[in-house]
Amino acid sequence: MKKTFVLMPLILSAALAQAQAPAAPAGPAAMGFGQVTDALQRQGFRDIHEVERESERLYEVKAYTAQGERVELTVDARSGEVLKTEYKGARKGDRR
Repeated sequence: MKKTFVLMPLILSAALAQAQAPAAPAGPAAMGFGQVTDALQRQGFRDIHEVERESERLYEVKAYTAQGERVELTVDARSGEVLKTEYKGARKGDRR
């Protein structure tokens, strides 16, 4: 019980400081999983099978290119822009 009373003033002072802080300018909202998938399909990626939110600003996506190459993409969560592409090889079963 003692810890609760010790922490309460800290929590209240932090909440008060945050309430008095000027609001940060609002930027564009992050895209949802479906929106990211749609944006990548418009860019030519196919078989998007894993979309993982890495942070407020980034998604990590596993997909295939139109040529059948496996890729891992780092995608901007606000614009859908591909920031980084890591090639992982051909699709299993594909022979080139």
